[in-house]
Amino acid sequence: MNITTDIYSLFVLLLALFTLGATFLAVYTVANAIRLRNIRISWKSGKMGGYPLFSTLFLGFLLIVAAGVTLYGIDQYNTIISCYLWMGICWFTSSYFTSKSYITDHGIVKNINDPSQTIAWHQINDYVEKPSSRGSDYVFIYREIGGEEPRKRLIRLELFVPDRSTLKFDKIVSLKIGRLMTPVADTSFDFKSLE
Repeated sequence: MNITTDIYSLFVLLLALFTLGATFLAVYTVANAIRLRNIRISWKSGKMGGYPLFSTLFLGFLLIVAAGVTLYGIDQYNTIISCYLWMGICWFTSSYFTSKSYITDHGIVKNINDPSQTIAWHQINDYVEKPSSRGSDYVFIYREIGGEEPRKRLIRLELFVPDRSTLKFDKIVSLKIGRLMTPVADTSFDFKSLE
C-alpha cells in the first residue's frame, strides 16, 4: 500500500464529489431561473462588469491553466483539468443566475436560491429610495410571512437598481405599491438607521 497512491485516489474522489456537487447546484439554480414567471425586468448585479467576481476569476484562471496543459501536451492531467473546468463552469452558471435581480409581476427576487430575499408586492409595508452615482438604492421594509400577527418582525431588503433599469423599475413599483405609499427620495437619509 503506497501513501502517494492513496492520497492521489482521495484527491480524485474529492474532486469528483465537488464536481458532482457543483453540477447539482448549477442544475438547481437554472431550474429556479426557468421556473420564474412574468419577469418584467432583470439585471446583472455582479462585481466584475455585472458578472460574479470569484467564479469569473476562477474560470478565467482555469482556462489559462487548460491552455497551458494543452500547449505543453501534459496529457495525464486532462481528466483533472476537465473536472476543474466543469466545476468552474457550473460555479459561474450558478453564481451568475444567483447574482441577478429579477422583478416579476408577483414581487422582487434578489437571490433566486434564497427564499428570504424574495418578497411579494403585497408584503411591502414601506420603502426608501436613495439615488446613487450609478443608479438608485432601495430599501424595502416588509413583514415576515407566518407566525402570530402581533409578533411578526419587520425585515429589510436592500436592492441596487442600475441607471439603465431605474425608470422601468420605478414604473413597476408605482404600479404595484405606489398607490398605497410614496418613497422618501432626495433627502439626507441614513440607511444604517433602518437596522
